Amino acid sequence: MVNQKYIIIKDRVEIYKDFALNLLYYIHNYYIDKESLKEDNDIYNHYSWCYKKVCDEFEKENINFLNNVELKRYFFDYYYNQFYKIKNNQDSSLTYYEKFWRNIFEIDKQKNKNIINILIEIYNIYDNSINTKKNILEIV
Repeated sequence: MVNQKYIIIKDRVEIYKDFALNLLYYIHNYYIDKESLKEDNDIYNHYSWCYKKVCDEFEKENINFLNNVELKRYFFDYYYNQFYKIKNNQDSSLTYYEKFWRNIFEIDKQKNKNIINILIEIYNIYDNSINTKKNILEIV
């Protein structure tokens, strides 16, 4: 088996973490209840509104995530299954999701293989949006 090496740029990881957390905050803070958002179309509209709000904030910093369809789909699939359609007995607190995303993007700590794979997957999806001509230091 061949080991692959990935270059993870710390500054980008911070940007991606901020995006993921801001999206979480919008979704959680503007979520009404299961009854109001039980139809898939309503769920998608709520999610899209939250996603656009976060994208608009990053656009002010000249980072455009709005056109990254794969990123929007990635987070929608995650939140659809892990938040909107979660069973009542599962933890859906803000703290639970915050801890999850912070753990994914914490690159200075040892991680298990599943967490590393998630980081690499989402990092590559995010990277489709980053202008590689930006002056971002490469620290590995």
